[in-house]
Amino acid sequence: MKKKIFLIFLVVVLITIISGSFIIKNLTTTSYGKLDKKFGVMSKIEKYFNPNSLKEKSIYEIRIALHKTTTIWGPKPISFSNIKNMDIKTDINQVPVRIYTPDNGDNFPLIIYSHGGSFISGNIDEYDNICRKLSKNSKAIVVSVNYRLAPENPFPAGLNDVYNVLQWVYKNAKSIKGDSSRICVVGDSAGGNLSAVVSQMARDKDGPHIISQVLIYPATNIYELNTKAWSYFGMDYNLTKENSEKFIALYTPRLRDRKSEYTSPLLSENFKGLPDTLIITAEFDPLRDEGEAYGNKLKQAGVNVVSTRYKGVTHGFISMGKITKKADEALNEISTYLITQFNKKQI
Repeated sequence: MKKKIFLIFLVVVLITIISGSFIIKNLTTTSYGKLDKKFGVMSKIEKYFNPNSLKEKSIYEIRIALHKTTTIWGPKPISFSNIKNMDIKTDINQVPVRIYTPDNGDNFPLIIYSHGGSFISGNIDEYDNICRKLSKNSKAIVVSVNYRLAPENPFPAGLNDVYNVLQWVYKNAKSIKGDSSRICVVGDSAGGNLSAVVSQMARDKDGPHIISQVLIYPATNIYELNTKAWSYFGMDYNLTKENSEKFIALYTPRLRDRKSEYTSPLLSENFKGLPDTLIITAEFDPLRDEGEAYGNKLKQAGVNVVSTRYKGVTHGFISMGKITKKADEALNEISTYLITQFNKKQI
């Protein structure tokens, strides 16, 4: 009798293992590559509990939904002692920033961080842990910008905020223990777009010298969402074409603005004279191809570019340290790159 019960138990366990393996395989195997296991499960959970379409939602409801998506898979913040909130005054407004300063020392290199959020969402609180890690690992001051959001403040409001912060940091670097000759811009998604554009603006306007830019799955062409990556991944994951078109329309209500090099940096006619660049992309991300295309344009213009595609992960993965080690791998790659850039002899 005991032997029979044991055999039945063994069969049940085997069936469970086999069926579980089959389910996981179905969740992770796609026509375009293999998702990491947790991302396969996560994408189905999010789709079930949070329907992708935000078409009929208010801006308040959209921001709540995007906040959940950004923060649900993030780990607890690491310990960091020297954090200061302040407002930077411009001619027309005050831009809130959060400044992360390493302990013991001064004349630190400077990172200006622009958060993601599809131009209509996101804030410095959501990216607090990322900025803590960047400051600690790269031994640099991070100035995180709480730029204005659409639709209340459409293009170019948020962009101007980031550029004005760049100018303020350059002029006031010593007052925050920074070195104005070593400024880098970093941003993810919409923030990657803003960082790329701010680098172009600084070049065009003879503004502060930026020694390098780190663009994390950046949006580089908001005029046309027509790459293969958009057709492959613009339906089933956490960044959809339908939602993105809505957000872009809120950021740039005038269609002609979407063709501008200051909204779609990939459409620029001049890629020369831009800073050394690190581009991080995700394999299962609709923005993958345009991010890599931007890197290719920079290379063709003689810019030093490093481009890394992280396999098996989706858009936003650097905020998902709870479910993937690749979040910290990417942040460590960014910090290592920045340390190298900061230690270069500047001309």
